[in-house]
Amino acid sequence: MKVEPSGVVMIDICSIQTDKCVAKKPAPVTAVWTSPGRTQMNVCRPCLEEKIRAGEWEIQGARVEQRVDVAVYSKEQQLQLVVEVKKHPTSVVPKNWATKIRKNILVHSGIPNSPYFLLADVPNFIYLWKNREPMDYEKAPDYVISAKEILEKYLNQISSTDKVSEYYYLELVMASWLKELVKSKISPQENPALKWIFDSGLYEAIKSGSVVMESTVL
Repeated sequence: MKVEPSGVVMIDICSIQTDKCVAKKPAPVTAVWTSPGRTQMNVCRPCLEEKIRAGEWEIQGARVEQRVDVAVYSKEQQLQLVVEVKKHPTSVVPKNWATKIRKNILVHSGIPNSPYFLLADVPNFIYLWKNREPMDYEKAPDYVISAKEILEKYLNQISSTDKVSEYYYLELVMASWLKELVKSKISPQENPALKWIFDSGLYEAIKSGSVVMESTVL
């Protein structure tokens, strides 16, 4: 759907309210006109970017930054892992939900290819893909892991308050886990719940690297 920004900024509640919404309570939003019909919708900036990244909205000449929720680099500062945090609205996750989300992100966000892509449905599941050339957008995850055992420590350590959105809180949980992971010296024998990290080669790829939240990647 094509939308036309009005340029008007006001304090209101976002009409869209994606996972990244920052205006579920009155906050700065911008008015956009949808076509056909020129219906006005008020939307916060993160929701506007999400709609464009997902390919659901189109703005003439608009360019969305190549930004990811969490980026993990090797010790040589090479991008190794792109992490996107999403929360499925129900406890029952359709089999192809993660595959569809990954495809939308890779096709519409313009982020560069990386050796690994991780989709975190916190606190339910972690989905990991090993990316290969040519890119297969319909590929099912290589690993589907229960997130509760891995992230429980961080979910308990980090406080979720009204001062931050739920989405940012979950993003912070993932970043905290990854920051500890890249600096740790662990083995699959000592940590059977993390065997997939070793089997996939992810641990070696990010060991002694760095983790950046809400990173703009090139």
